[in-house]
Amino acid sequence: MLRIIRNKEDGIKELKRIGVNEKAIEIMLPKLFGINIKLKDLAPQDAIILKQEMLNIGGDVAIAEETLPPYSKKTDVLIMGNKKQIIKLASKIKRQYNRLANIGENIEKILENIEKEQEIKIGNKIFKFGKRTYIMGILNVTPDSFYDGGKYDKLEKAIERARQMEKEGVDIIDIGGESTRPFSLPIDEKEEMNRVLPVIEALKNEIKVPLSIDTYKPRVAEKAIEKGVDMINDVFALRKEGMAEIAREFDVPVCIMHMKGEPKNMQMNPYYKDVMEEIYEFLRERIVFAIKKGIDENKIIIDPGIGFGKRTGGGIEDNCEIIARLKELKSLGRPILIGISRKTFIGNITKTSVEERLEGSLGAEAIAIANGADILRCHDVLATKRMAMVVDAIVRK
Repeated sequence: MLRIIRNKEDGIKELKRIGVNEKAIEIMLPKLFGINIKLKDLAPQDAIILKQEMLNIGGDVAIAEETLPPYSKKTDVLIMGNKKQIIKLASKIKRQYNRLANIGENIEKILENIEKEQEIKIGNKIFKFGKRTYIMGILNVTPDSFYDGGKYDKLEKAIERARQMEKEGVDIIDIGGESTRPFSLPIDEKEEMNRVLPVIEALKNEIKVPLSIDTYKPRVAEKAIEKGVDMINDVFALRKEGMAEIAREFDVPVCIMHMKGEPKNMQMNPYYKDVMEEIYEFLRERIVFAIKKGIDENKIIIDPGIGFGKRTGGGIEDNCEIIARLKELKSLGRPILIGISRKTFIGNITKTSVEERLEGSLGAEAIAIANGADILRCHDVLATKRMAMVVDAIVRK
């Protein structure tokens, strides 16, 4: 995976995590601010050859002190260099024995994914990721969502809100019938369908933008697609039996999200050694699972799950760490959706209620765009759209 090093302290932390010799850390620190690629659990022989080869072309590789004789322990490695050096390294080791050749191919794939532009058809619209940021408007038809619960739980209000979002320039509308706020309890699929299906049916005749269903229940997703939904947004990342089969059968795009636990318990003392590494490995595994189930890789979108089982307050802000290092997920080669809008960590930072978090949301979303976000899932469509237009003009090609 790509590893973003933000500052000296972050660099020291990463090198210590790998197990680099204390004296070598000072030597390596200045080398950390180019491109860094982290590989996990390499054999000592492979790690030592990588380091020798990279040193020969002007870069470096951080390895654990105990990888060297007489210890010979497996190690994570951090490859440090510029793009030209890393490409040259990959080319050289691809001519080595099988394990190193595979590592070379993996490095090339990571570099390719970081810069890859992609297209996905959602409904009747082509989304060209990399060209601009797309806006997903939230339409919660629930009585208890953390911000807009009860605002749009009547059909007429939901339709009116969808029309308003379309006028404001929304690209896709995400319809949810069950709150997934922290400590919320699940509802049965019948109740969820009673909330969302009439709205979906009505909106297909009212608006032209694609519709997404925010659900983790296969039966709800199936009925929603039959009523006209164009995409599945699954906070459980296809972990509910049957959801992958629904996505494959109907051949619709699906967003898979990282969540530690489930809504009713996800904020009960979550712990991460490295939050982005865990998210990366989880999403990588779910992509592999989806592909094995027959889902087209080109229809998979990923979401790091801001606020879903992430630490906030008390000096630890996992959500800020995720946004700062968001580009690391580009290593997976899939478009990134992120939902930041008005969440608790913004309130903890700014000491504001949910109604007062627009400015904080926009600031965090702007950084997310700069760091690789392709879709912003938000409540405030017009303000978010205008902010994204400005940020795109600065950071997009």
